[in-house]
Amino acid sequence: MGDYMSKEIQFDSEDEEFFGSVGSFGVPKFDNEMRGGVPRGFTMIAFTETGSGSELFAKQFVSPAEEAENTIYISTNEGQAEIVRIFQKYDWPLDINVRTIGEEYNSNVLEKELLASRYRLEGFRLEDIQRLAQTRFVEENNQDYLTEVTNEVMALGPYFRAVVDSLDFFLQRDDPTRVVAMVRMLQAHAQMYRGLLFITVSTDGLSLSIKQELSSIADMVLSFQVRTIGSDFETSMMVSKFRNAPENLKILVFRVTPEEGITPETVERIA
Repeated sequence: MGDYMSKEIQFDSEDEEFFGSVGSFGVPKFDNEMRGGVPRGFTMIAFTETGSGSELFAKQFVSPAEEAENTIYISTNEGQAEIVRIFQKYDWPLDINVRTIGEEYNSNVLEKELLASRYRLEGFRLEDIQRLAQTRFVEENNQDYLTEVTNEVMALGPYFRAVVDSLDFFLQRDDPTRVVAMVRMLQAHAQMYRGLLFITVSTDGLSLSIKQELSSIADMVLSFQVRTIGSDFETSMMVSKFRNAPENLKILVFRVTPEEGITPETVERIA
């Protein structure tokens, strides 16, 4: 880690001019509220409630895709087909890198576990033997997705854009201290390479200590919330931390439109 941190990165002057000091959130009205966008090098942590629209915001965040090959969207709970459908719906670029960890886990691990349990109960049928002949068996299912994702993001070059949606998958399967260590490494990488990193994590079952640690690592903290007003739902995002720019702290009520995706409607300053 020490060797990594001591590396000096050389930035191309043309890149510096092209990318500038801030990037877009992919939401023009949100860019305006945040005084022009998000500073290059920022790590954003979004604490989310179910149904609050954070998964759409995460996709919209990668939509600017200044360099498609240097942009990655990592989902732990959606499949490729659903992600492609949303990107097509809003005409967002389809040439970015996408990895669907949940889909991989389901096919690599759960399917084999189901086969193994059926074998224990009733023995193999011929079709099972044919399938297992083409794959590895259950004891091989110790794949370290946490390390893989860390390495994948840290392989990205200067001015990268990356999303991890969400940390829940890792927090449920790994030691939470390992997950926090991963986020620290990714934050250091984003800072050093002037990347933009957006990470979501559900507030359901999240311990206060882990939430506090993640908040302290982040350069920007958002909370996505949903509440009922009569028979309607109101979705909002609260910016409760923005490093070196406390004037950006505010609550934004937003809606989803077919043309723009997520777009803020009303804004309230946090007192």
